[in-house]
Amino acid sequence: MIQPTVFNLTTLILLGLTGWILWIRHRTRLESNWPLFYYMGLVVYMKKFEETVNPNYAFVAIVSALLLRFEFMGGWPLKIVKALETVLLVYVILRCIQVVFRI
Repeated sequence: MIQPTVFNLTTLILLGLTGWILWIRHRTRLESNWPLFYYMGLVVYMKKFEETVNPNYAFVAIVSALLLRFEFMGGWPLKIVKALETVLLVYVILRCIQVVFRI
């Protein structure tokens, strides 16, 4: 059973937003600013609740989002960076599930 604490509710919101960002990345154009706002919220979450999400993974995801946003590449490098960001967002989802449900 999930306890309705501020930590759990904030983590569930982050979980939902991460799924939404994954959907945006695969359905809309790459120039969207929403992922950048999401990552700003992720950094605030990581500062408030330390040791929930590995900062190294989060910052690699931020760099990949910036590369995707400002279109420095095309072709197969673009696909690699997009896949890397997707893997890191899935990591955030799995980590949020582990933290909330104590798996």
